[in-house]
Amino acid sequence: MTGQRRPGLSIDEGVKLAADCIYECLPYAAERNIILIIENHYKDDFWEYPEFAQKMDVFCQLLDAIHHPNFGVNYDPSNTYLAGEDPLELLILVSNRVVTMHASDRYLIEGTVEDLKKEEGGAFGYAKRLKHGEIGKGLNDYDAIFTELKRVHFNGWISIEDGVDGMKQLERSVAFLRKKMKQYWSE
Repeated sequence: MTGQRRPGLSIDEGVKLAADCIYECLPYAAERNIILIIENHYKDDFWEYPEFAQKMDVFCQLLDAIHHPNFGVNYDPSNTYLAGEDPLELLILVSNRVVTMHASDRYLIEGTVEDLKKEEGGAFGYAKRLKHGEIGKGLNDYDAIFTELKRVHFNGWISIEDGVDGMKQLERSVAFLRKKMKQYWSE
């Protein structure tokens, strides 16, 4: 995370602050063969403002400022909806730097994605219009996601962000992802 997108902080200043902090951590990571990752994040539950680098252009500007073998991206397709942007567009821009992925899916509880865009600026906590759901049943196009990941020879971890409605839902999400992984990586 890069911190909150606080009023008065310019994009260039925020990118420099975040990049400087990441560069400070990279020697420690390199000595231990650790890859630091940054996620296209939304916001912490306790934050008033969204993630500084939530928007695609800022996220990509930050990535362009950091080139190191021990630094990469954790891609979360659902968070891109919270920025009011297209998750596939972001993935195509960053896919060559993706080292891990959060498999998640969200669906709208009420309203539209346009309604979500209007309220994203300053509500405390998480977006109330969206809910985590069973993977493969929400807004994300996993065939397109896996097609792009296969194109760049992705071989990293995929973690599951699900199970909020119980273990049966989590089991269905695991089954869905295993099927997709087999479909795209055993061809």
